[in-house]
Amino acid sequence: MLKVRRLSRLKEELSFVRGNLLVLIVSWVFFSFVGSMVYPYESLYLEALGASALIIGLLSSLSTLALLTARIVGGHLADKYGRRGLIITMTFGVAMSYVFYALAPDWRFVALGMIIGNLCLVYQPALEAITADSIPPEKRGLGYALTNVLPGIPAIFSPLVARALISRFGFVSGLRMAYWIVVVGCLSAAVVRALFLEETLETGAEVRLRELLGEVKNSLSEMAKALRQMPRALKVFTVILLVSVVEEPMFRIYTSLYAVHIIGISRADWAILSIVGSAATMAVGLPLGKAVDTIGRKRALIISYLLWIPSTAYFILCRSFWELVAVSVVFSIGGGLFGPAQQALTADLTPKELRGRVMGAIGNLNLMAAAAASALAGFLYELGPSLPFLTCLLIDIIVLAMLVLLLEEPRGRGA
Repeated sequence: MLKVRRLSRLKEELSFVRGNLLVLIVSWVFFSFVGSMVYPYESLYLEALGASALIIGLLSSLSTLALLTARIVGGHLADKYGRRGLIITMTFGVAMSYVFYALAPDWRFVALGMIIGNLCLVYQPALEAITADSIPPEKRGLGYALTNVLPGIPAIFSPLVARALISRFGFVSGLRMAYWIVVVGCLSAAVVRALFLEETLETGAEVRLRELLGEVKNSLSEMAKALRQMPRALKVFTVILLVSVVEEPMFRIYTSLYAVHIIGISRADWAILSIVGSAATMAVGLPLGKAVDTIGRKRALIISYLLWIPSTAYFILCRSFWELVAVSVVFSIGGGLFGPAQQALTADLTPKELRGRVMGAIGNLNLMAAAAASALAGFLYELGPSLPFLTCLLIDIIVLAMLVLLLEEPRGRGA
């Protein structure tokens, strides 16, 4: 009887996972599985194709600027022309961009694939808006946790697929095969979206090629307008996110290089560490996402940084595989709070009719900071491999102070 009640309660808790939200989660399962195979190895792959640490940082900066260019237009297109068509068309484009990774004779070919793929992510503001439209306000913490956690469950062990290919065919040849699997997986996600995704904003407007150039010109002014229309609390939170996003590319780009070349773990063990981090994220993701709705967004964000500050300091000093395992688990717990909390708070503070533009504008500002941080990280890593992570530690302390002193959480939650 108790089990029946628990199952009934769980079914009620998850009753909002249907329609577009379910379609997006299924498509993200494909993306997450194939992406998790190659994501841990991207910097090492570029290095094997002849890129220096500085070039890797500059490539990340260049691809981020390409994504910024796409998003400048994307937020406005999402609100003027709707979400569905843009998402489907460009998802197919993202899938094909990985062909360049699979065929790359050197890092320059990968750079071309990066730029094309990021330009195709013009649909990101539309995707963010349709996700926010599909989650009830009172369930946003849990809803965003589900979108972060569920797609990753099948992907926990996908790095082992890449590891097996690398062991059998060598590092570069094995990863080429893995990237072909990525192409197939992303095409599958695109088909799912094409068949089942429904529009949430019927505008009646049709995209005309002649109008697109005009839209590009208008998008910058629309972005500025969206920033002006933000409530004060959202402006404050946007500034905090702008500071915090600086550390993301530093960790994303150089953690694998630092772990392999400085801490001294093998490439094979790096795949295992990726599994540990993913498994920890899956284990804590749903309960922590629900906690975001219970304890509030601000508290969740503060706790995440209280976890990240000591773990970042320990990461710089650690010199063994098991120390990295412990650090990865703590990082994942912090991320399990930060991800749904920042997504839910952004949605809480943004009016529905402005979500495409406002979320696009916030994303654009974050990308500007990330592009600069990627290039800076490359210079710092070449000066000293620990310098990017020491910079992250300083940023963590600054962001924690801003969260405590400046952030105000709204009493109510918008639609």
